[in-house]
Amino acid sequence: MRTPATLAFFWISSLLFAQHNDDHKYSLPIDIPIFLSGTFGELRSSNIHAGIDIKTQGREGFPLKAVSDGYVSRIKVSTSGYGKAIYVNHPDGKTSVYAHLKKFSAPIVHEVRKKQYNIQSYEVELFFEPSELPISKNEIIGFSGNTGGSFGPHLHFELRETTTQKPINPLLSHFDIEDSVRPVIHSLIAYPISEEAIVNSAKQELQIPFQKINDSIYAADPIEAIGKIGLGIGTYDRHNNTYNKNGVYSITAKLNGTQIKAIQFSKIRFSDSEYLNTLIDYPRYSRTRQRIQKLFRSPGNDLEFFDHLEDGLIDVEIGKDYAYQIKVSDANNNNRYLFVPIKGKEQKVAIPPEKLPEGKEIEPNRDYLFMYDGAEVYIPKDAIYDSNRFVLGFDNNLLQIKADHVALRKAFQIKVMAPDSVVGHYLGLQLKNGKTGFISKTIRDNHFVAKIKKTGIYTIAQDTIPPIIKPSQLYDQRWLSNFKTLRFTIDDKETGIRSYQATIDGKWALFEYEPKKKEITFSFDEYFTFEGAKHKLKISVIDNVGNESNHELEFYRK
Repeated sequence: MRTPATLAFFWISSLLFAQHNDDHKYSLPIDIPIFLSGTFGELRSSNIHAGIDIKTQGREGFPLKAVSDGYVSRIKVSTSGYGKAIYVNHPDGKTSVYAHLKKFSAPIVHEVRKKQYNIQSYEVELFFEPSELPISKNEIIGFSGNTGGSFGPHLHFELRETTTQKPINPLLSHFDIEDSVRPVIHSLIAYPISEEAIVNSAKQELQIPFQKINDSIYAADPIEAIGKIGLGIGTYDRHNNTYNKNGVYSITAKLNGTQIKAIQFSKIRFSDSEYLNTLIDYPRYSRTRQRIQKLFRSPGNDLEFFDHLEDGLIDVEIGKDYAYQIKVSDANNNNRYLFVPIKGKEQKVAIPPEKLPEGKEIEPNRDYLFMYDGAEVYIPKDAIYDSNRFVLGFDNNLLQIKADHVALRKAFQIKVMAPDSVVGHYLGLQLKNGKTGFISKTIRDNHFVAKIKKTGIYTIAQDTIPPIIKPSQLYDQRWLSNFKTLRFTIDDKETGIRSYQATIDGKWALFEYEPKKKEITFSFDEYFTFEGAKHKLKISVIDNVGNESNHELEFYRK
């Protein structure tokens, strides 16, 4: 690491250099062949991906390197989200982020351990000044892993603007990753939008067939339509030597040679994920898990990367022909085109519109309060993206909030009368497997209260079963001088784990928690001092309704 004495000169000179070199290359953060399992701007189930996911051969522990000179500005350790993560500020005004790490480098571990033992918590967040943890380009800062909200070993890597913390696409100019494969277009959907609109004799969305003309061009069957219509596509990108279906970089639509809509993932805001469901055909995704990106603006769409100059709709008039072109590109400028001929033609409806669902019409531009004998539902303004019908009611201690394939933008607030005895009781959501998912234990004015972002049936349930604590092997009454770690499984079958605590000889002991593995781990290192040979370990685990389990054992170690 650089010394603080040399850092000031380095920082000033680098800033001056960066003013003339905004497009410089970074080194790769890991020394293995680079294959991506996720791209920047990729549409996920609940968010827009803010970085790239680099595959690590199904393994953990690869050294991770700083992509440029800078300093560690932030470290976070969490059981969810990015898990163990490092943020490095660079003199060019960018911040690099390395997430889901297995462990940090020794200087960073030292800072993290001090904080963890000081506040007696595994989960911590630290911030640093430029002189505290300076970093050189290619210096090892940690090791790849699978911590937090990761479902397989990989490195999640980001570049951000330091001042705004807006993520920017690392693939545009900073990394050379081999990619000569064109994006794939697998679906084309046409949507009648205006009241009088008809597409191929249908008043509802239709899948439009298309054929491959050559390696880069597809041509759709002609569409006959009238009124305002919109189009959407299903698309993904591939890279060389991998079969992952990743997100594309950009989609542009032209009508008769004039661009009418563009989506480009060069930079996003974290708040853009709030509008994800306006970019896709959410009802279709909810029904089929097929993600169709709409090439027209939907109500509530405030996405920064979505061109708002035009609404993207096609106003089809009888007797006129239209040439619609879709271009899909990846960050390496590999392109795929889909040409869609549209003919304005008067037609009769052969496929009628779907029947309106039952329920009360809820508008997004106002709030609602529904009161029942024993329950309440409050729907705030702008909680939904567009008008939708909801079935609401409370009967036999079941609070029903249902709508057909509707995404919630903001949380609804609900109240349900609590029973006389609240021991072990909680507010839950009925799941498809017949179980009840934990939602809230909070009580106000004799009611369970919660903020929810899922529709369904809510009810009061009870959990009286304490959590499980189980050692991975026999530790009790054994000499453990050669052991590097202690591992325990902790689990709760119904409401989940709220907290855990461990002490050795009465002193707080750091156990790292990985929820998806249901495992806590203590490492024998220099940060915990043992006195004598005989030691007593106590672990307590509490679930979300307050049921508690305790586990005690004695071991020997010098």
